[in-house]
Amino acid sequence: MIPLYNTSDIRRLDSFAINSLKVPGIVLMENASIGIYQIINQKYSGIKSIGIICGKGNNGGDGFAVARHFSNAGIEVKVIYVGAANSMSGDCRTNYEILKRLSLRRNNLKIRAFKFVNDINWLIKCDLIVDAMLGSGFKGELKEPYYSIVNTVNKFRSVKCAVDIPTGLNSDTGSGDCVFNSDLTITLGEFKKGLFIEKGYQNCGDVKLKEIGIGNDFFNNIKIDTYLIEPEDVFRSLPKRSKLANKYSAGKVLSIAGSYQYPGAAVLASHSALVAGAGASVLYIPESAKKLVHKSLTEVVVESYGTSKTYWLNSDALKHIKERIRWADVLVIGPGLGRSSETKDAVRKLLLNKGTKYTVLDADALNALDEKFLAQIDLNDCLFTPHLGEFANLINTDISRIRKDILKYGRDFAVRHKTVLILKGAPTIIFNKSGEAFINTTGNSGMAKFGTGDVLTGILGGLLAQIKNTETAAYTAVYLHSLSADLLLQKKPLSNYLPTDIIKNFPNSIKFIEGSVV
Repeated sequence: MIPLYNTSDIRRLDSFAINSLKVPGIVLMENASIGIYQIINQKYSGIKSIGIICGKGNNGGDGFAVARHFSNAGIEVKVIYVGAANSMSGDCRTNYEILKRLSLRRNNLKIRAFKFVNDINWLIKCDLIVDAMLGSGFKGELKEPYYSIVNTVNKFRSVKCAVDIPTGLNSDTGSGDCVFNSDLTITLGEFKKGLFIEKGYQNCGDVKLKEIGIGNDFFNNIKIDTYLIEPEDVFRSLPKRSKLANKYSAGKVLSIAGSYQYPGAAVLASHSALVAGAGASVLYIPESAKKLVHKSLTEVVVESYGTSKTYWLNSDALKHIKERIRWADVLVIGPGLGRSSETKDAVRKLLLNKGTKYTVLDADALNALDEKFLAQIDLNDCLFTPHLGEFANLINTDISRIRKDILKYGRDFAVRHKTVLILKGAPTIIFNKSGEAFINTTGNSGMAKFGTGDVLTGILGGLLAQIKNTETAAYTAVYLHSLSADLLLQKKPLSNYLPTDIIKNFPNSIKFIEGSVV
């Protein structure tokens, strides 16, 4: 796992370096600027002109220093600074003064003060624009003139790079009403949480880390609660099958899913459980939908309840399923069940009487629940898999509020109910019972289709039946499911693959992990 930090942690790093190690701040700034120059030069080696927008704090100082390195290399450099020189921080002012004097001697270096929004158009023809305005200290809503500057530059066709944090982004929560849209973000000291969620995920582009030259000792004693998932984590979690395994010891999954209206969701979930490695998958579905799914499920056992006029799950169906629940290692509840009042009542009764059985809750099962009901039952062996809209309904909170601090809301739910929460989205985030968050690093927008979530639910059930640990199964399933979608891009355009393609390609995601991790 790659640890992610709060802005306050990084600020303490600067203080530690300056006050305890006695490293001058200007040295830290120079170390950072050299690294930024090297990363940009390596990634965009063909640039001929660069525009840099500098603020009056240390982020701006980094920008002034970066401008000097590019000018030294013979690149055409244009710099605009926002704020009066006498209001700049000390180290920022030092690098500004150096650059100003150099500009009097060089034809390839020009520097001017920002006065009006139209001044930014001076940079419109630059190959690359560097945002060195505000950095990681920013909170709240972006004010003028930064709001207009960011909106203007975001329309430029130039490649864009942010120093430390794109201007307008909250580096702890990933929120922001107006954010610099960067192709590359070079973050300093350590990775920040907000770079990888919400507006950070949308606006940071390729994120690179530049240490500031004092090593990582400082971070050894900081408590970490948020991580990026790495391939090595998934490799270590892959189920190991015994030579003596049989179809039942390899994991038994019972999917209580589907209805006459939504039979396809049940097909995707129950079939995915087998593809994920479960030895046995049984689908429990209304009699009216049985014929609709039989031809598609040659390997899954399909059992039905009710009559040809039973269209969805009801309480009567639960009387006939007790033995199957005892038989199963994992229950998968929800895909395609429908939202009738009878179904909601049946889901609640099922959860109240299932005992300590591992359970994956998705889709219509989630719509049957609320926090008051959840407080009545033991959720220790459960996995919740809502997308953001379902999660908002579950906790009775507006989506917009959740987006402003998605880590907080996810942590609170998982800790309060002592369960594992998979909050599906771009990216998907897993929260464990202790409040730790694991951010998925695979996946693409081609997954935005009906049925993709049902496939994930089945994969979760199949892996959980083998791994028998909700947290480990959660991040392993999420990573591999999205990796399967990434590997599809070698075969199909982004918008043209289907959830069934993810299922078919899933074994390749496991082979990829096995072959790439040494």
